[in-house]
Amino acid sequence: APRSSKQSGPRRRHLGLRAARGARTGRPPWARPSEAMASMGCNYLYMAPAMMVIPLFIISVINTFVAGPPLETLVFDSMNAVALDYMSTKVEESRVSVSVTPSSSVSHYFVFTCYVPESWKSASDKHVPLSAVVKAWDGDKAEGTETLLAHASHTGDGPVQAGAPKEYGLQLLQPLDGYEHYEIDVTAGGLDGSKAAKFPKMEFRLTYVPPRFTQTQIFVRLFFCAVTLLLIIGYCLAMARSESPPDPGQAWIAAILLLLLAVNDPLYAYRVATLGNDTLESAATVGQIVFSAAMFLFWLIMADGMQRSGAKTCLNFYLLKVLIVGAYTASACALFLMHGRIPDRLEVSSFSGTDSVTTSLVVTLIVCLSAICAWLGFLVLRAIYHLGWKNMEYIYTDREKSFVGMTLVFILLWVCGLVYRALHGQRGSWLMLQLPFLALSNSYLVLLVNAFWPGSETTISASIAASGPTVDEAGGSELGGVGGAQKLPKDRQGLLSGEDEDDD
Repeated sequence: APRSSKQSGPRRRHLGLRAARGARTGRPPWARPSEAMASMGCNYLYMAPAMMVIPLFIISVINTFVAGPPLETLVFDSMNAVALDYMSTKVEESRVSVSVTPSSSVSHYFVFTCYVPESWKSASDKHVPLSAVVKAWDGDKAEGTETLLAHASHTGDGPVQAGAPKEYGLQLLQPLDGYEHYEIDVTAGGLDGSKAAKFPKMEFRLTYVPPRFTQTQIFVRLFFCAVTLLLIIGYCLAMARSESPPDPGQAWIAAILLLLLAVNDPLYAYRVATLGNDTLESAATVGQIVFSAAMFLFWLIMADGMQRSGAKTCLNFYLLKVLIVGAYTASACALFLMHGRIPDRLEVSSFSGTDSVTTSLVVTLIVCLSAICAWLGFLVLRAIYHLGWKNMEYIYTDREKSFVGMTLVFILLWVCGLVYRALHGQRGSWLMLQLPFLALSNSYLVLLVNAFWPGSETTISASIAASGPTVDEAGGSELGGVGGAQKLPKDRQGLLSGEDEDDD
């Protein structure tokens, strides 16, 4: 809108009018400090993306100095018995039993590995067949009360069977599933009716998530859940009190806020206290997948709607986006339900080519993610090309500008985390990055709520107007009206207001 060429007195009065009107529309408490930033020459569009880095830095410090390492490993051998508060071993001639009592010392899962170290290997060694089973029970151990959870075997020097490990040794990943006691029985020989053999000299490793790391996750997740609940309540009340009907963008934010609650996982502490719950774990993971799908769809609709001023019908605007994101959601959920969650990473090369269903799901997931990233990258680059942050005649609304800036910073930080994990990731690296990714998602949603708060469009405009020049070539009133009459920002794309208007 044309700006005033007169003194700054009328300009200050208009900004005061905007602030008074914003107070009546019920803006969130954190929206008002943006007017103070505007008076100091700080632009909301530049300050808001930078505010995502501050929570990320704080959580990284907590993750490093408070939570500690995400995994701990106990190393012992097959020749000596071990007795600890939460783990004990029983060594026999052809059998070794490892008992694990999670209690308050082990959470989420444990990984049992038996192998022969390089220094122990000899050319004359004969590898005997090995078999291992994981059993679990509650209370006192009694015959018939045990539940078989997992098993693995190695043929030794015999022919390698399909799916069997080539290296001599065994590895079992066991998620905690609500039982009080677990037992791992490793037996030498006895496969295919053969006689039991003397147990070879081997080294064992028991890897688990320590309680210190888990307790830090509980406190951080509960804090994020409380903040999310307050945001949902405040945002819904503001939408109900707003005189104008909510636009599609605000409805999207309300839906994504509800899904953010699933990402924060309010039942995380309950799962840890009950020593694991497979049903709640699956529900939390599916909620995270649906949250990511909702974010993808919201980004595509917002970025594409910024360039379209015509009618947005289901066929020419929404259908293709919904199909691609729906295929991504279905393939990701199916892969999780079929194979479970791998604690560290999902290696595509680990899936056998003979499983056609798994292979097709992995291919579908990769194709959908590639299509979403390519399409979103094209839309964002096109938006940046036409953006013109300092032009007097703005191409996009201030809300759309803030959306583009915050989303770019969010995606950049997320990709940096994935690249770091791919290049320097070790066992437990995904657990280590959970809290930083969680903080990044929550801070991004808080900024989106601020930008899409009902009646807060003029708050962003005031910030831009205060940091921009006070005089332009037209010499008209700052708010675009004759004699200082106020003119509200115009939604040129028609996405936010639900109405399609032609450009002037």
